[in-house]
Amino acid sequence: MPPSVSADHPPAGHPEGVPSGRVGRAEWGLLTDEADWSVELYRILGLDPSVPALTLDELPALVHEEDRPRLTAMVTGCLVDARPIDGEFRVRRPDDSVRTVHMRGEPVLGTDGDAVSMWALIRDVSERAPRGRPPGTAPEPPPARRPPPQAPPSLDLAAHRTAGAPPLTAAAGWWDVLELPCGTTLLSLGDLTGPDPATLLGAVHGLALAGIRPARLLAVLDQLKTTTALRHAVCCRYEPQNRNFTWARSGRPVPLLFRDGAGRRLTALHDPAPGADSPYGQAELTLRPHDVIVLHTERLDEPDVARLLGLGPRLRTARTARECVRLLAGELGAGQHGDAWLLAARVSG
Repeated sequence: MPPSVSADHPPAGHPEGVPSGRVGRAEWGLLTDEADWSVELYRILGLDPSVPALTLDELPALVHEEDRPRLTAMVTGCLVDARPIDGEFRVRRPDDSVRTVHMRGEPVLGTDGDAVSMWALIRDVSERAPRGRPPGTAPEPPPARRPPPQAPPSLDLAAHRTAGAPPLTAAAGWWDVLELPCGTTLLSLGDLTGPDPATLLGAVHGLALAGIRPARLLAVLDQLKTTTALRHAVCCRYEPQNRNFTWARSGRPVPLLFRDGAGRRLTALHDPAPGADSPYGQAELTLRPHDVIVLHTERLDEPDVARLLGLGPRLRTARTARECVRLLAGELGAGQHGDAWLLAARVSG
């Protein structure tokens, strides 16, 4: 299936070199063998955005011969064992130049627990790759994989997208986790409208790294003149040193807190009733060990949320965020929510 490409194709004479740090997005549907890439990923790989995106079977053709086993192992672990992808490898572009990329991704699980698709963010990190390495020599092994996805040890994370119509699209639910240099973790989730989520992801990361807090971050995103917008969003910061959790929202969904066998919606000062739009309501609370925070996109209605809140006693016995997500997804069932996302964060200690 030819990818949906925005109007920002590389202009004539676009330089072949790709500045380090650019982020591309990819998603592969395992049931239909469809692939969808952002324009930025085409630029990173030096490919023509008008051609169909490569399937997972075709992707190794772009990878440096010595790094293909590494990519195969990462993808196999993701699809078979539901392990997150977090590693680097080299790609050989059509002009025979070599770039180093970092790939981070997760499987999307169906209600039966099997992977139905896989998403990935691919960043060009060539400028921080070791310089002076002779061609053909193996790169240094990637660092040990951290708890998924890039979370501090005291916060366990897992995500799930419900299966069903409407079909997978580039403009749908989206979530992201970013560990900041100070040890704080940023969690963001919402509904996307527009052709290139990687552009918005870069803006979110840049604002977070600049120390912008959740409510202000959402306000600034609304003012950006980009082709992609984040709607009905929830943005959170978690500080593991004191378990401080700060959150803000722009739209209907609010975080759900499960504590001591009971679930409830979080509220901010002067927050409207559940189901009403709210411009950047922000609040803070101190989390406790074994608390579970659940973020969800706008496609879940009030009866859905009420059913999730009723899972408090069962979530109390869950030992990992992935167990929490499987319980939540099982309660929702399949076929009626489409691109609804759930992100569970469990305080493990």
